[in-house]
Amino acid sequence: HPDLFPEVRNMEIDIINMAIDMFHGDKESAGNVTYGGTESILLACKTYRDWGYHQKGITNPNIVILESGHAAFNKAGDYFNIEIRSVPIDLLTGTASLKNIRKYIDWNTVCLVGSAPSYAHGIKDDIKMMARLAKSKNIGFHIDCCMGGFLVPFLESDFGFKIDGVTSISADTHKYGYTFKGSSIIL
Repeated sequence: HPDLFPEVRNMEIDIINMAIDMFHGDKESAGNVTYGGTESILLACKTYRDWGYHQKGITNPNIVILESGHAAFNKAGDYFNIEIRSVPIDLLTGTASLKNIRKYIDWNTVCLVGSAPSYAHGIKDDIKMMARLAKSKNIGFHIDCCMGGFLVPFLESDFGFKIDGVTSISADTHKYGYTFKGSSIIL
């Protein structure tokens, strides 16, 4: 109720602006505070589904994600009628090669997802290469940074929207952003 509690709305605006700055966004960047990483992922997936329909006429969308990706993507697929294509990972590296990822992308793909790092194993996908692939295919590229969102930007100076091809990022403030449980952002 921003009409009743304008201070809360201003606080949300401040949080989003700080996150945009942290992830090297620009004046076109926007975002929302959500109730957790799952909601951030759900909002991203719905947005890509709608974008695919309105911009490309895609009626049977799919999202390509490595099998190590967060389970919330499968939930989003169920909720929003999006096929989630799970790319097998190499058990030694915990990630997948671009050659293998490329096989799962087709004309109905609206988004490719990379984890930085994956929730269960803490392995960071090759975000730069995946972003380049997504851009070459004219699809969205989402970084699921829900686990590492408040660590990775301080460890890598050229992370986030500085990477050409990145179109959205989710990051949980309730992990290393040190807020109460049930807080995330989607940019």
